[in-house]
Amino acid sequence: MSEADGDAFDWMGLIADRKIVEAMEEGLFKNLPGAGKPLYLSINPFEPPGMRAVNRVLSNNRVLPPWLVLENEIEASRAETLAVLERWEASAEGVRQKVDFARRRSEARCGYERLMQSTNELVRKYNSSKPFVHRSSIGFMTKHRLAEFDERYGVDESE
Repeated sequence: MSEADGDAFDWMGLIADRKIVEAMEEGLFKNLPGAGKPLYLSINPFEPPGMRAVNRVLSNNRVLPPWLVLENEIEASRAETLAVLERWEASAEGVRQKVDFARRRSEARCGYERLMQSTNELVRKYNSSKPFVHRSSIGFMTKHRLAEFDERYGVDESE
């Protein structure tokens, strides 16, 4: 889409918005059927017709599809990984002066790397099992994050 096309689209959107506001001011939307009532959204227009019954049964029994369960696991794993890093960073300043800093730093780095790899494995499973292309998840950039960790807390020569 060229810049001119984008300007035309914005222009049309502005006209449409203005027309809607004018109609609201004239009261054209006041007496519509269902006004003031919640929308009935139980039918998903993008859902394949053959899946409606299956999804209704799953929903009524509060069962999530496997790809949504994985999505929840990814978020929990990502949060745990970042929490471990935050705890290490909070304790690192006090530990720096101690003799066992190198050992504790190495343990923290290994644990951080292991959690990132675990999260990335969940992301790979999720991306291969989800039904929607546009809902891809992105894993940790492990090498980049470990390089940042090493830059901040030093490098263990044995790694």
